[in-house]
Amino acid sequence: MVNVDLKNPAVQKILLASLVVASLLGVFFFTHFLPFGYPAQRDRIVALKADYEKKSTDLARARATVADLPRFEAEYEQLHQRWELAAELLPADRQSAALLRKITLAAQQTGVQFVSFRPAAPKGEQYYTELPLQISVNGGYHQVGSFLAELANLRRIVTVANVKLKQNVGNTTGYQTTSAEFTASAYSLNTTPVPAPGADAKNPKKEAANARKS
Repeated sequence: MVNVDLKNPAVQKILLASLVVASLLGVFFFTHFLPFGYPAQRDRIVALKADYEKKSTDLARARATVADLPRFEAEYEQLHQRWELAAELLPADRQSAALLRKITLAAQQTGVQFVSFRPAAPKGEQYYTELPLQISVNGGYHQVGSFLAELANLRRIVTVANVKLKQNVGNTTGYQTTSAEFTASAYSLNTTPVPAPGADAKNPKKEAANARKS
């Protein structure tokens, strides 16, 4: 066993030099190798984890979409059928003549007679147009009631408003008749939606800004 005299100045110098070298090596390792080793590896792991989680989320969404595709297609088909039925209730303007024929046929079937039949001014809305008709008929009380019921039961939407009934008296035949005046409104689907009120209103601030630009 070698005895080391720690009091020997030469030994002390060697030990001191060894400590300095060890310290320098430690500093060099922590400032050169470690920054380019552990942090870089850590960042790579974090990036891989984030990419893995993103891919997992995308895969789950894709699987859910594929699994729900039949349901989405069925819902779309139901919605399309409902839209076609609704479009039949609000046909285009070119079908208005057919509606007038149906109203005339309803009058003939119920036994009422037209006294007057006058179209009023159309009332345009954004997606549909109201087509009011001022109608006056004459017939038996039950005949008039049946005629109004026929209008309400038409496949196409027809609303009846402002009904005025008047019992006719003094009939020489002894058969009492009823006169009815009302507004029957049909509705047609606009092929091109009408801009909502105020959509085309001028904006003073915007016009002033455009004037400055020009």
